[in-house]
Amino acid sequence: MKKLLTIMLSVAFILSACAADVDPENLESDQADQGTSEEPAEAEEAEQPENVEDENESKEQEESTDSAEPEAEEDPTDSGEEAASEDSAEDTEEETVEASGNESDSEEETKEEQTSNVGLKAYMPKEPMTKTFMQNDEFEAVYEVVDIQGDYVQQVITFGDMITLQVLEWTEGTVSVVYEEFNPEETASMLDGFEPVETVNVLMDVTQSSQSDSSFKLIDENQTTSTPVRDFENVLVVQKIEKADSSGAEVRSTFHYAPDYGLIKEKVEDKGENGYTMNSELIDIK
Repeated sequence: MKKLLTIMLSVAFILSACAADVDPENLESDQADQGTSEEPAEAEEAEQPENVEDENESKEQEESTDSAEPEAEEDPTDSGEEAASEDSAEDTEEETVEASGNESDSEEETKEEQTSNVGLKAYMPKEPMTKTFMQNDEFEAVYEVVDIQGDYVQQVITFGDMITLQVLEWTEGTVSVVYEEFNPEETASMLDGFEPVETVNVLMDVTQSSQSDSSFKLIDENQTTSTPVRDFENVLVVQKIEKADSSGAEVRSTFHYAPDYGLIKEKVEDKGENGYTMNSELIDIK
């Protein structure tokens, strides 16, 4: 019994000691700490939905920003239209410059045609004919147009006892003697298969009329020239200036060409010391 009692007292003493070691304030602090630790947990749990909402709102804002950015970007259609407009403006400017250049070229070509190419073929004899000229009211010269083929005209000139056979080549800008024979045995047409070998003499060259150093000068294209035969209209008047072979003096020759008839009038002036003037005009045509 004594042992049992001793044991019970020991247990009671231990229990009382344990009870004495526990501080009520510490117990309350521990309980408060447990409550505080539980409150942040609850706060975190309460804040989690708010954070989720904030994140959702942030995502929505980013999406709205992303969706708004294409509107802020330049519309490709507008950009294409502006580029097309700029290209169109550049093309228009280039076309204007090109048109201006073309007009300038056209004007230069027109001037060249007016001054250097009056269309001499219009003044070719249109058919075989015989033209008689009177020189200084004393001498007759007969020009017989024997044949016409293409650009070539064959004529025989009779002046006194002298007979000259000539083949003339007519182009739009020049009239040249490409064959000449004096006192030929035969004067019939030789134009079938004719091929010129050389240029013997240039009778007229209006391609040089605009050049200051040219020996030819275009005087008029629409002159009315009177002859004993009749008045000819739209006559081409060309002047040729050259040097005399013997004296070196200036010789000025003026030719009148009528459409479809060729030469109808001529004047030659020798300005040398023993100079002279020769006038020749058409008095008959057959």
